[in-house]
Amino acid sequence: MIGCEQALAPELGFFERIYVRLFGFPALGLRVRAKSILPLMSSLPAPQTVLDAGCGKGVLTLAAARMFPGATVVGADVSADLILRNAELSRRLHLQNVRFLLTDLTQLDEPDAYDLILATDVLEHVDDDRDLLRRFVRALRPGGRLLLHVPHVTRHAWGWTRLNFLDIEGHVRPGYGRAQLWQLLDAAGFRVESASYNYGSLETLMNDLSHWITGGRERHKWAYALCFPFLLLVSWLASGSRATPGSGLVFVARRPQRHLTGGAGHARRAA
Repeated sequence: MIGCEQALAPELGFFERIYVRLFGFPALGLRVRAKSILPLMSSLPAPQTVLDAGCGKGVLTLAAARMFPGATVVGADVSADLILRNAELSRRLHLQNVRFLLTDLTQLDEPDAYDLILATDVLEHVDDDRDLLRRFVRALRPGGRLLLHVPHVTRHAWGWTRLNFLDIEGHVRPGYGRAQLWQLLDAAGFRVESASYNYGSLETLMNDLSHWITGGRERHKWAYALCFPFLLLVSWLASGSRATPGSGLVFVARRPQRHLTGGAGHARRAA
């Protein structure tokens, strides 16, 4: 169950701990993203160092630490409260290969430090996304990979297309088109290895309902807790369906052995 270790988070009460143990981490969007991200991550060569850039509550950070027990996994976030909270959670879990650092990603300057960088719904929060991607490529070792998830600029459900949410806290843009993101990665010096959609029609509808309840923020927690098992079940039923197009994008991109600053793409792109 994704995120069930969050039951040991210091801020949770008794009944909240039971709920998280039963249903896992109660954030539908993250759960949908994890269904795409974790299989991709497990298919990559085992890294020695991993950065979860913009780790939030550390769900994927801890998943990476379990998946790669021989790696050093770093969760980075700009929130001091989250860093302290996540550090205490990892201590309670007795994880020795994970640490959390207070980091402003827009100032990231760690050349050749990581074999894998996870960036899950981070890029749309940053004004200068081009600069952040250049920082990511410098922070990777030659041959290292970026596993990137972003919202698609439009939401898709059974042929109905509309602009993605504009009112998510911290977003400076609604999302990206597939070809647009490919070009950004290419210009930063990455070589794209795979690009796919997620959030199919059912998952998009369930995410719309989730957003209607929470407003993209942690509000109406009890109402959301009552609805979450249903939202999760319906999203799970959609697991076998292909999201083409979908409301999210998942990219795997590699820093070449010989670092380049950008150039023409080497694979076919689609809008």
